[in-house]
Amino acid sequence: MELIVLGAAAGGGLPQWNCAGGQSIEVWNKTRSPQSQASVAIGDEHNGYVVINASPDLRQQILQTPQLHPKPDHPNGVRNTPIKAVIVTNADVDNVAGLLNLREKQRFSIYGPTKVLEILQENSIFAVLDPEFVTQRPLKTTETISPISGVEIELFTVAGKAPLYLEDSLGIQSGDLGFTSGIEIRTEAGKTLVISSCAQIDQKLRERIETADHLLFDGTVFEDDEMPQLGLGEKTGRRMGHLPISGTDGPIAQLAHCNLKTKRFFHINNSNPIWDEQSLAHRTIRDAGWDICHDGLVFEI
Repeated sequence: MELIVLGAAAGGGLPQWNCAGGQSIEVWNKTRSPQSQASVAIGDEHNGYVVINASPDLRQQILQTPQLHPKPDHPNGVRNTPIKAVIVTNADVDNVAGLLNLREKQRFSIYGPTKVLEILQENSIFAVLDPEFVTQRPLKTTETISPISGVEIELFTVAGKAPLYLEDSLGIQSGDLGFTSGIEIRTEAGKTLVISSCAQIDQKLRERIETADHLLFDGTVFEDDEMPQLGLGEKTGRRMGHLPISGTDGPIAQLAHCNLKTKRFFHINNSNPIWDEQSLAHRTIRDAGWDICHDGLVFEI
């Protein structure tokens, strides 16, 4: 069973389309490889694949990932896909917009927290996913599913926030629980956690992480105020529901004693200096036993 990082960057990707600052400038100058918006796939050629978060870049990510290509000699005809299910962990644009790429009457299932699926159902644009072919199934916290053979998946709540585009209508900014989830993936080989958004590491989350073999964790920003400092906007990491990597309450400090096989940052913003392998920030995470994800990374789980 394998995990494929389809995209490693946070919303907007690297580079962001309208940004010549932060880490984006290096990509425009062709001195750094571009990275698409965060998404992963798990599975194998025999059982198919489950996509975790449907990024706006999903069509391009499928194109760049041979394991997800349709097969010309498939028994169901020329329209087919190895993607059996999509799990969305929150309703942010960069996690659900890619669902629109999966229209055209193809059978698969969408799983996610109840609040997230309700948001999809209330937005008429997602009606292009014909319910005759695409089933939506809300998941309760700690409920276990097995959308493909050989894999058990459990959603668990993490501290987060409502999507930015719903704050005004919901009257919610940050700290709300129920909009954001992490994913626990269990196979015969071990346990992997995917947490692309996290506003706080509490004792319960730390204990869950301690039992894992592999971790992909929210690496949106290194410093809370790096975006304002770079002139990239007014919002801090915490305001967006993302715990900064550095600091006493960040993952480097809080998860220092978690002896996992691998710890990787994922969902990395275009402002984050850890993209630069020569930076102090990058050396800091490597010295602490962390690495970063990149598009196309594959490892066994």
